[in-house]
Amino acid sequence: MTDIPTPRARRARYTTVLLAVLAGSSLADATAAQSVDRIVRFEHEGRTTWGVEVGDHVQALPGATLFEAADATPTGPRIDASDVSFLAPVNPDQTSKVIGVAVNTKRPSLQEPRTNPRWFAKFPTSLNHDGGEIELPPEAGNLNYEGELVLIIGREGRHISEEDARDYIFGVTVGNDFSENTWYGERNGDADPTRMISKGTDTWAPLGRAIVRNIDYSDLRLTTTLNGDIVQDGRTSDLVNSVENLVSHVSRYITLKPGDVIFTGTVLFEEGARRRMQAGDELVVTIEGVGSVHSTIVPMAAGASGRD
Repeated sequence: MTDIPTPRARRARYTTVLLAVLAGSSLADATAAQSVDRIVRFEHEGRTTWGVEVGDHVQALPGATLFEAADATPTGPRIDASDVSFLAPVNPDQTSKVIGVAVNTKRPSLQEPRTNPRWFAKFPTSLNHDGGEIELPPEAGNLNYEGELVLIIGREGRHISEEDARDYIFGVTVGNDFSENTWYGERNGDADPTRMISKGTDTWAPLGRAIVRNIDYSDLRLTTTLNGDIVQDGRTSDLVNSVENLVSHVSRYITLKPGDVIFTGTVLFEEGARRRMQAGDELVVTIEGVGSVHSTIVPMAAGASGRD
């Protein structure tokens, strides 16, 4: 199933395609010309902008926000992708919240959707880019990787039905929900940081470089590699609570806004592969047709706490 455009977008696309056909283009060519499939955010020659990624090139999209850019026509020359620095595909300054759901993959003990998915929050400052460094606090003893399909919300909504949920999804990307899982369980009481910090630490929400639209993301392979070895291998169809259910459920309690980011839950880990992170570890999460996000673990510098 593909993203469902708004009625306004459908009318605009239909009009443009019709005009193109009347001008002599084929229906397929006209439709393809209007399809913005991979939107990126990048820096080139000191300027940050959104753009369209096609093959090994990018082309700028004018607009001060992601959604202004998505409605625009690409301008300027095509730039070799190797000549730009890719940033997180959403602007953290224009993202109101980053949320996710825990334990959302089918397993022997969990086959049916949860009545209440287990939500948690990250923060805009958690967002990180493809190729970014993940800070490892010296007091963290159980930092883990969690490769996931990530939703980018495109419309404001509250009390969204499951039937309408895809109409609110602007596109998808790939992400890694880094989590300090001992802290998340608050197993040591106040001897450890709290659940909020276990998910929301800066740099712990890296995203792939492209927001991908017009793709059926209901059954795609997702893999995570740790230092080149596959440590997660599953499919987006393994989610217990579907994308539609997640959007509908969380919107009953929290207003979703354009630019919000939703991590949908990680796939199962390969037997014996899961371990805490160490400085120097390299992670790559890949979703077929969507892309990859690369991350490297680095020590967190000593801060005000004096820990080193």
